[in-house]
Amino acid sequence: MFDIKYRGLKLVPSYSATRELMRYGFDLYDVVSMLELGYSAPRKRKKDVIEKWFDNGNKTYNIVIGKDYNEKFKEEVWIIIHVGKFARRKK
Repeated sequence: MFDIKYRGLKLVPSYSATRELMRYGFDLYDVVSMLELGYSAPRKRKKDVIEKWFDNGNKTYNIVIGKDYNEKFKEEVWIIIHVGKFARRKK
C-alpha cells in the first residue's frame, strides 16, 4: 500500500485524510491520478505544500499534500493532509 509514489516520494495519508478518503471512496492510486491530472489551486500555500484541484462533473475535489520526514520509513514522504469536495459556482 505504501509503495505508491508521487514525484519520487512515497505518498502517506494522515489519519484524518484516511477518513476523508474512505468517505469519498478513493484509494491512493486515485489520489496520484488526481494529483497528476489536476490543476493548481488559486490559494497560496506554504513552501513544500501542494494543493491540487480535480474537476469531476459539477464537483471539484481538492487534495492537499505536504513534504515531511516520516520516522517509520526513515525518509521524506508526501503526507496527504486533506481531501475535500465542493460544488463549483455557476457563472
